Amino acid sequence: MVFVEMLVAVIIVLATVLPAQGVIGRNAFVGIRTRSLMRDDRAWTRGHRAAVLPTAVAAAVAIVVGAVFAVTGLENDTRAVLVCAALIILGASWAAAAAARAVR
Repeated sequence: MVFVEMLVAVIIVLATVLPAQGVIGRNAFVGIRTRSLMRDDRAWTRGHRAAVLPTAVAAAVAIVVGAVFAVTGLENDTRAVLVCAALIILGASWAAAAAARAVR
């Protein structure tokens, strides 16, 4: 189950990096969709650029922690899954805050 969390971490990084590079424009499905980022294309790109580092750091930590759980045989342990999920949620919150600061 931890492997699912690790995959989610990678997907979230892609959903931040691709809009930051202009590959994915404003939309209703992918990326950080706060009111301030959805305001215009410039805010969308600027916000995602600011969110790349926090997202990447949180994802890297979640992946490393997930790998440690997997190596120790705890890949299906509920607590391990919750720890990885919490890291992803904290990273997403950090990224959203960084994005909001960037577009102010």
